[in-house]
Amino acid sequence: MDKLTSNPMICGKTPFAVTGCPFTRVTPGSRSLERGLAILRAFRHGGSALTNADLAERVGLPRPTISRLTHSLVDSGFLMFDPELRAYRLAPVLLNLALAYQEGLIEYQIALPYMQAVAKREEINVGLAAPDLCDMVYLASVRYGRGGVLRHIVPGSRRPMETLSLGLCYLNALDESSLARLLQYILPKYPGTKDAVLFRIARARQDLNMLGYCVADWHAGMIAIATTLKTPGEAIYALNISFSSSDELWAKDRIVHYGSVLMKLAEAINEAWQNYQKECPQ
Repeated sequence: MDKLTSNPMICGKTPFAVTGCPFTRVTPGSRSLERGLAILRAFRHGGSALTNADLAERVGLPRPTISRLTHSLVDSGFLMFDPELRAYRLAPVLLNLALAYQEGLIEYQIALPYMQAVAKREEINVGLAAPDLCDMVYLASVRYGRGGVLRHIVPGSRRPMETLSLGLCYLNALDESSLARLLQYILPKYPGTKDAVLFRIARARQDLNMLGYCVADWHAGMIAIATTLKTPGEAIYALNISFSSSDELWAKDRIVHYGSVLMKLAEAINEAWQNYQKECPQ
């Protein structure tokens, strides 16, 4: 599978809407628009300026096509061109769109105070994430954890689903057909280790069935546990707790403790979402 066809945005086969529900297109979409949006998605936290060559590599489109699309995105105010670097940057309108999204996301507004209270009380990190194509995007990251390796996670940070406890939870919340459809885009990234990825997903499913949460060691000395949240409207989110641990025996005790903390936090957020739905029906 080449870059062009393995990018679900480019081939017009978006696997899911951001809610996690299967997305079925009723009318034909605009291929040019999809390609332009794929260019905007190529910009990630930690790297602000990208050349046409950078974008061609990340998006998987020919450079002449990238050049035409970036020209249109500059003209429409979504990109800015830096003549000194001969590269493109995102324009301010993207920040305005992000703010509008955050302010309009009632699930985030309700969950954040609960997350902040638990993170501060337990001196841990608490994150809330939503799916976007094959990645999980952090909507909130409340960080009170002490020690361990510093990791710069802020709202808007994105990581591949299969590498995070958050993503493993989300994958296991999908029905079989939806999971198979998404794996069509994930597994080709691991030509020699597909079985290891499938094993990681299966092990997370076992943990979720037994404990209600799954565990992932995302960095030496750091452990993350996560569970899923589902709104009354069936949108799927993932909630996690991460903490530092250098001792294996101590870590097992901490996982049990923080697992209980996580499940109580998830229950409180779910209950708050349901109460809001009852009081303010759409």
